[in-house]
Amino acid sequence: MQQNKGTPSVTKPIPEKDAMQLSGRFCFVLQRVNRVISRRLNSVLQPIGITGSQLMILDAIGLDSDLRQKDLAELLGKDHATITANLAPLVRRGLVARDKDRKDSRAQRISLTPDGACLLGLARELVKGFEADLSRRISDENDLGELCNALDNLS
Repeated sequence: MQQNKGTPSVTKPIPEKDAMQLSGRFCFVLQRVNRVISRRLNSVLQPIGITGSQLMILDAIGLDSDLRQKDLAELLGKDHATITANLAPLVRRGLVARDKDRKDSRAQRISLTPDGACLLGLARELVKGFEADLSRRISDENDLGELCNALDNLS
């Protein structure tokens, strides 16, 4: 598509027939919703300097302060490299501490620092408003809870 200088590119709308074929496909809808919500969540969290992926890590560590990095990867359904890449900036900022596991010197235990716990509290407040908005779009809070449970059963 050719662009005029100064004019933002406009994506051509999908013809109605094709839109029905794509939007009716479960995996397509899940992928699209995942991307849209991830972008919006990252925007909500941007003022405190973390991403949605980093929030999930902080939240998981906040719920279990004695996790091994391997356990965290399994809990979040992410590979070791992704967890390592997302943990590194959190460790550099002093939000998360990594320590050698006392029982297995090859493993690392991760925990929130006091600064990490404080930031997690701020993030949870930001996410409350974001999730309330999502809930209103679905219809009510019970529907959102049921949707979360149904989607969780897929993983």
